Amino acid sequence: MAPPIPDRWIPYKACGKVIEGTRIICFKVPLRKAVQIGKSEIKEIWDIKALLEKIPNLGAVIDLTNTARYYDPRELQAAGVLHQKILMPGRIIPPENKVQRFMDTVDEFLGKDCEFLVGVHCTHGLNRTGYMVCRYMRDRLNIPGQLAIKRFEKARGYQIERENYVADILGEKPPPPDLNFRKGTNIKSLEDGDKDDEDEDNRHEKDDRNTNDKTRRRKKDIDNRNWRSEENRGNWRSEAQTGSSSSRNWRSQEDSRGSRRAETSGSWRRKKTDSESSYNFKYDY
Repeated sequence: MAPPIPDRWIPYKACGKVIEGTRIICFKVPLRKAVQIGKSEIKEIWDIKALLEKIPNLGAVIDLTNTARYYDPRELQAAGVLHQKILMPGRIIPPENKVQRFMDTVDEFLGKDCEFLVGVHCTHGLNRTGYMVCRYMRDRLNIPGQLAIKRFEKARGYQIERENYVADILGEKPPPPDLNFRKGTNIKSLEDGDKDDEDEDNRHEKDDRNTNDKTRRRKKDIDNRNWRSEENRGNWRSEAQTGSSSSRNWRSQEDSRGSRRAETSGSWRRKKTDSESSYNFKYDY
């Protein structure tokens, strides 16, 4: 059985800032309050309640962890926040269909006429999150990979640690994944505003070769004017519910931003294969 607090979860700050040029904000996974109480090393509880207080204009959450054990998404849905689960093992570059599904999901929400933010998290809100968000910025927003990484890291406050993720974003041949990436790894924190462009990590000095040839124009097939209307609202349904990466429905959201209460028909159920007794937690980082 895995420990209730994920490895290296505590040292990372809970939440970053909105990424420049986007409506995306990234954070580490909120944990159930019960597993955090009584632990002296945890200075501030980071659960769903704290997340909603920290980001009052949060409209949707995309969860990239490879398990359903960390929190109950019904807490988000009850507050009017859409939730999408995309199961994604850590350390390895995800299959392209999952990347495309992530980007389509972000486009579908951000293409709507609203001011809400999309929150993205994995376990630490850094590596898998950084890879997916930077791919979105590069492929859908036509932001060069080098600049996408820089903007993500500045907003999150840490450097992406996985060399294979960074290389792939830059259009280079990625090295093999580091499957022994475990405890004791130094966390590369960035001081907000303390670094000039010349002081960025050396990898930011590499040319972003052929990036523009690989990018695609952001999809504009969604009516941006009236996302709250019945015909444009639906339900988000996660892989953990459907078992299919192609199923994407939306949960409805009330017009009132103050109450942030949503209609949540049916019940969310965790897959049995994601239970603590059967899940291999080794790669959920």
